Parts: sequence; structure tokens; C-alpha cells
Amino acid sequence: MLRFAFWLTALLILPLGLGLYWLPQESAAQLRASPLWLVRGAGAMITAWGAALLYAGVRTDPTGRVLLVSGNLLLAATLGAGALRLNLPDQLQNVLLGYAALLLGLGLVGLLAKSATLPQSGGALHE
Repeated sequence: MLRFAFWLTALLILPLGLGLYWLPQESAAQLRASPLWLVRGAGAMITAWGAALLYAGVRTDPTGRVLLVSGNLLLAATLGAGALRLNLPDQLQNVLLGYAALLLGLGLVGLLAKSATLPQSGGALHE
């Protein structure tokens, strides 16, 4: 379950980061995101976080688990607050709130799931 949370979160985060990084200037202006270099920097950081989640999903450890839980909960809080505070179209607001709810759920899965451990004698992973 924990690996699933890592991979699904990475599949949510990577498109978000890449989308922000390559966001056209007109779209950034509509979202009232200024200056554009700040949006690009945030996109690069979120993309790097998604790549780190992909890597952590291959071999779960306590550091990766902290990355998953803290990152998901922080991003869910940020997206949720932004969606509620800004005067956005209803469809966009619903998408952002749904995205925040999904990240919140995945963060809670990462917090509550048992981590996979390697057996001492070798063999398959056990959950």
C-alpha cells in the first residue's frame, strides 16, 4: 500500500510540476501568478519532488516516508486554502479541491501504512 501511495503521488505531482514549469505567460496572468520566474521555479521544485517520490517508491525507507507525508499534507493545505481563497471559476476550484483531497488521502495512507521491509534471509518483500 505504501508503494502505491508513493507511485500515485508521483504520478499526480510530476504533471503538476511540469505544467507549472511550462505554463504560458497568458495563463500565468489569468491565474494572477507573477512574476513568471517564480512560477517556473515552483514548477521545477515540484517536478524534482515528484522524481524523488518515484525514486523513494522503488525502495521505501523512513526518509522517503517523511517526504511523502509532509509534502502531500503541505501541498494539500496550500492547494485547498488557495482554491477557497481565490475567486476562481467553479470548475477550477473543484479540480483544485479534489486534487488537495486526493493528496491529503495519500499523505494519510503514507502516515498509517506499514512500510515494506526486506527479510533478513533474502527473498521477496513483505508488507
